[in-house]
Amino acid sequence: MGGGYINGLGVRIGHNAFINRNVYFDLNSHVSIGDRVYVANHVRFITTNHEIGDRNQRAGPIRPAPIVVGDGAWIGANAIILPGVHIGNGSVVAAGAVVTRDVPENSLVAGVPARIVRTLPE
Repeated sequence: MGGGYINGLGVRIGHNAFINRNVYFDLNSHVSIGDRVYVANHVRFITTNHEIGDRNQRAGPIRPAPIVVGDGAWIGANAIILPGVHIGNGSVVAAGAVVTRDVPENSLVAGVPARIVRTLPE
């Protein structure tokens, strides 16, 4: 079994959730993973962005924001979840997707940036 990497504040993992190999949590803000969530391998939870600085240093001060993954969600392999995102209950994030904004409940999102592909049955 491979390891993962947790760097920073804290992560809450719900009951019967599964976190696969080589998942990265930067945790400059909190990550909350609901019950019965499946997180595939090589998923990255990035809770920090930067303000754009002046021309001397474009990566300005950091702006952390929490990530919330609702109950029953499934995050596919190599997905990237960016700061401040809330993934709704029962949603699926396709492999390789980059999630830049909230995902409504019971939705399938895919792509870069992730977009809603369809609504899933309840």
